[in-house]
Amino acid sequence: MAVGGGGCRAVKPAPDKATFPLSPNAAHRIERLGRRPLLFNSIEFLFLFLPVTLVLYYTARRFAGHQAALALLTLASLVFYGWWNASYLALLLSSIIVNHGFGVVIRHRGSQPWLAIGMVFNLALIGVYKYADFFVANTNSVTGLDLPLAHLALPLAISFFTFQQISYLVDVARNHASPGSVVKHALFVSFFPQLIAGPIIRHREIADQFDDASRKDKLSDNLGIGFTIFALGLAKKVLLADNLEPFASSGFDIAAHGGEVGALAAWTSALCYAFQIFFDFSGYSDMALGLARMFGFHIPANFNAPYRATSIVDFWRRWHITLSRFLRDYLYIPLGGNRKGETRRWVNLFIVMLLGGLWHGAAWTFVVWGGLHGLGLAWCHWIDSKFPNGFFPKPLKFLAPLLTFAFVTFAWIFFRADSFDAASTMLAGMAGLNGLGENVGDEPFIAIIVSLAIIWGLPDTISAVSRYLDPRTLAGQENNLQKGWRWSASTTSAILIASLFFIAIINSWTVAEFIYYRF
Repeated sequence: MAVGGGGCRAVKPAPDKATFPLSPNAAHRIERLGRRPLLFNSIEFLFLFLPVTLVLYYTARRFAGHQAALALLTLASLVFYGWWNASYLALLLSSIIVNHGFGVVIRHRGSQPWLAIGMVFNLALIGVYKYADFFVANTNSVTGLDLPLAHLALPLAISFFTFQQISYLVDVARNHASPGSVVKHALFVSFFPQLIAGPIIRHREIADQFDDASRKDKLSDNLGIGFTIFALGLAKKVLLADNLEPFASSGFDIAAHGGEVGALAAWTSALCYAFQIFFDFSGYSDMALGLARMFGFHIPANFNAPYRATSIVDFWRRWHITLSRFLRDYLYIPLGGNRKGETRRWVNLFIVMLLGGLWHGAAWTFVVWGGLHGLGLAWCHWIDSKFPNGFFPKPLKFLAPLLTFAFVTFAWIFFRADSFDAASTMLAGMAGLNGLGENVGDEPFIAIIVSLAIIWGLPDTISAVSRYLDPRTLAGQENNLQKGWRWSASTTSAILIASLFFIAIINSWTVAEFIYYRF
């Protein structure tokens, strides 16, 4: 069942983009510290941490009460985070305590100047750990100075929990959220299904669920539906994304080492990476959704068939949905949004996406990737203003998702490449400037065909299980659900899901990180 017929391969992690270029601060941060995070696809998580936490949580809820269960889940989430590097647990706890304090002060004394101070605190935190060496190295490059680099390892999930803290402070200042207790705030930030790579949850989306001590959800529904979604995500990660990785990396690795990449290798690598990151992030998003549901919580969907998007605007409504929402609500709208004319709107979109690219990593290649998407968003809005009934006539509407996918794949080159030179080499290869190149074999093409069939032939997970999802999970995505096959609870379905889980487990002897763990 593994894509390409190669079984489970030993997967080499892609280079850590936070380290390139001019930013060596996080190089090999996990390997250097000698321990991996507690990955959702690891044996330790699947057969130790998760079952123990589930048993303790539901036992506490049954015999010690709702508050005790929340406290236990908070403790488990902190253990989950500290598993990789306990020293950074102090950083997470400091962020939780300080931001909760700011929230309390903002609520009782007003937002000015406390909101500004809180924002500075959070931006300084991520700035020091993620961007300080990037800034210093670029300063040295431009000025000829030799300022020392700090070489700080990048704390796991700092980009995600910092954005979540910022949204919390802004929402408290706008009276959209209440500070609540420090324990519930700690769980809001550290809840392990979403801590490492999203979704980026608003406080008000989960606080009411934490407060609902009398909810009557069925344990069998939580575990059955949650496990189904989780198993689908695990299969995407282990059976699809991890088996696409060698094909995706082959061309990029040659380019990174200064070699020429032929057209065959360039195109197969580019397409395989587009599919790898699709299944990798889709798999993680499913697993996060399923894990939260196992504990009876409903978090927002973060992924919904983005390669079926008919424009870049539509793509960002489907890819990393909660990041798009954060950038819109806390950056684009405060910049003026579309309230000050079309030109200002396009500029705002470009600025937001530049910063969105930088959020992914301290490297200029990420900035270019974000800038390309900013230009794409501005272009789509301009087209919509000129062609309100659509740019393509009805017989040619099928071109819209194809062109959108082509643009997204082109932009992924900069997202994945180790440098601008490597990106240029890949693009030159795709343009045929280095000739056809050596034969890459049949496996990459089989992997591409299988990926295409799954992505465009089957509904995405939230569509397939939509009848079992809470409206809070589907909020904003109701009109994007695909038609077609729907999962239904039955003995046959349970056997199929259990079999899929088993196949994924026996193929996961080599554990590969999720791509978004690096951000």
